[in-house]
Amino acid sequence: MSRDQDLPAQTGKHGFPSSVAEVTTDWLTDALSASRALEGGRVASFDAEPIGQGVGLMGLLHRITLTYEGGTGPNSVVLKSPADHEATRFVTRTFEFYRKEVAFYRTAAEMTPIATPHCLAAEHDPESDDFVLLLEDLSDATVHSQLDGCPPELAELAVKALARHHATFWESPAFATNLSWLPCGWDPPLPQGVQHGVATAWEPFLNAFGDRVDDDIRSVGERFPAAAAQMMTFPERQTTLCHADYRLDNLFFKEDGSGTDPEVVAIDWQICVRTVGGYDLGYFLSQSLTVDDRRKHETRLCETYLSTLAESGIDYPMDLLWEDYRRTALFCLCYPIQAGGGVELVNERAVQLVGEMLDRVVTTIRDLDAVELMPESGP
Repeated sequence: MSRDQDLPAQTGKHGFPSSVAEVTTDWLTDALSASRALEGGRVASFDAEPIGQGVGLMGLLHRITLTYEGGTGPNSVVLKSPADHEATRFVTRTFEFYRKEVAFYRTAAEMTPIATPHCLAAEHDPESDDFVLLLEDLSDATVHSQLDGCPPELAELAVKALARHHATFWESPAFATNLSWLPCGWDPPLPQGVQHGVATAWEPFLNAFGDRVDDDIRSVGERFPAAAAQMMTFPERQTTLCHADYRLDNLFFKEDGSGTDPEVVAIDWQICVRTVGGYDLGYFLSQSLTVDDRRKHETRLCETYLSTLAESGIDYPMDLLWEDYRRTALFCLCYPIQAGGGVELVNERAVQLVGEMLDRVVTTIRDLDAVELMPESGP
């Protein structure tokens, strides 16, 4: 779609656009000017094209290519807006995904050492759960398909970046102040939402992916809702700000032309939560590496994570991290269940992604003998 300043359009009932159809040149001009991305002049027209289809499952992404009347600004930006599928919107409302991502960009993004897209606008309406994010376009960075798996050398960079991020927020006093919006992983409504989400998605998931689910994993899935709260609770443990969706599709690798290691840029912070650091690491290892690469490199990558934390004076014993990794692998079964049976899979790539997530996490659960950590029943 394209639009110029002579065509009327409604900016949205909240004062911000909640879909690409509501974006106007005036709103873009105001957003870019307020964020100091536009120096003088105004947006004269723009073109919008959908991107990331089958990569992100919880929202819509569009690249906005800009034409200016006077002044200078970015050639393009990325607009993130709500999903247009009601079942997906139910999931995002239940877990407050949109509220959290807007809050992250308003507060935590400037605190973390891990690179994030420069945020040009971030708005959320609590009543409707509509939101909008206007972000830096990372099209000049390198992306790697999660379906292919993360190359081991990039996995090491991603793990180091993750550890530095975790160290910054480790038992942070900011959790009581400007980061008070961030829930613990075991705070309501998160466990109840997982319980309901898995129970509701289970039969549709089996209809779509049941041929990939053997009896041992089927048994875990059937017991999962009753055990969800216990699986998500890490009592009396040190916590940090976890991304909670730290996987290859959400990472960009940005070269600066100097021949040094690329910078890791993390996107999609909507699932972020306060919990143990091993959660993010276990999620990344079980979801983003091929089975062979995970088996070869998981111990070394865990050691890399711990040594990077140690540079900031944080002691996280290996045996405790390994147990958290195993618990995380078991818990991560809920993601392909809910994605495969509870949200709209918009194209074949999305279907392939959920299938690959399922196969990798099931193999990890078996390799780590994680089923033995399954609680017998709910609290």
